[in-house]
Amino acid sequence: MTAQETREGPARIWPAVRPPDRTPSRHSRTVVEDLPPGRVASAKRAFSTRRVALEDARTLVTGAARPRAGDLVLARVDRLRQHGRLELPSGRRALLHPGDELVVACGNRYASDQFEAYVPGALGEAHLVAAGGLAAIVASRSQAIQAATEITLLGLLGDAEGTPLNLAAYALPEPKVRGARPPVIAVFGTAMNSGKTTTARFLLRGLQQAGFRAGYAKLTGTGAGGDYWAMTDAGACAVFDFTDAGLASTYVAPIPLLERTSIDLIGHLTAAGCDRIVVEVADGLLQAETAGLMRSEIFHALVDRVMFAAGDAIAASSGVTLLRAAGFEVAGVSGMLTTSPLAVREARGLLDVPVLSKEDLNDPVQALAYSMPADGGAVSERAR
Repeated sequence: MTAQETREGPARIWPAVRPPDRTPSRHSRTVVEDLPPGRVASAKRAFSTRRVALEDARTLVTGAARPRAGDLVLARVDRLRQHGRLELPSGRRALLHPGDELVVACGNRYASDQFEAYVPGALGEAHLVAAGGLAAIVASRSQAIQAATEITLLGLLGDAEGTPLNLAAYALPEPKVRGARPPVIAVFGTAMNSGKTTTARFLLRGLQQAGFRAGYAKLTGTGAGGDYWAMTDAGACAVFDFTDAGLASTYVAPIPLLERTSIDLIGHLTAAGCDRIVVEVADGLLQAETAGLMRSEIFHALVDRVMFAAGDAIAASSGVTLLRAAGFEVAGVSGMLTTSPLAVREARGLLDVPVLSKEDLNDPVQALAYSMPADGGAVSERAR
């Protein structure tokens, strides 16, 4: 079966949207000093910065420089608290020690189980709010975790002319895509840690066993490698996330930017030859950016069906209702609730959509059925 044979039925459109301006601006009233040779190379580099060519970092921009989302900073570890390790571009989590210098990105974070945090308004005292390497100022935190690791932002990393390096300048180019896109299934959830990534991973495996080249993209969230490496290890034909589109995180990002990011990442998966695509939307349905994408006509044009991850039957029922009200076709429910037979029984008695365990999603026939768009598509010989 060819990739084109999996796309029978009405053409799936590529919506048009004006790309946002991602050109980093210069900072005024700043001090620009040359970086000593080897200083950046000796620092621990975060996963969130992996696309940046660090040989471009020639200067340290200090003084009145005001960080903005996506800017790279050289930071010093002052006090270890919640995050005692930093995830490197390789995926290894390096132990941190007071006095270590880090290369991290500034960004906002929304994590109901961890931190609410925002881009610092100035250099100096800040927090490490994610293991993937996000520098911010904490506004609130869950009482279930420690306070954030304390860091000092020593300066923005700049090029030879003192222009701050920003992730946006290193984003993947616009994908070269021809023809209709392949079917896309999106995974939403009730909140952080509701089982979204596990749902996506086993659905991906089931589609592969059904004979498809299944790819994955994480469209929103905080830059970190856990989900990225999990999908790589699961055998996805290609894996991308929003950091590939030039974003350190997506909290408080404008919806047009997230629409553009979604188009680009799904386009790159299509260009890589994927004939089934699984995308994940971080956090819960009430999170502002998730809710914005749910209302977006552009996002609706990119997605054929959705899977919902929840921790209990009531949450699953509420989520299905909200997704349907937003106009999505809900293929099924999975997530943390499927670890409990009683919770599964409650959910099946309440819902009119399938409740799917990891084993169900991993089954090629079931994965094919639940990922198939309502307009149909050819069944692979292996799935038969």
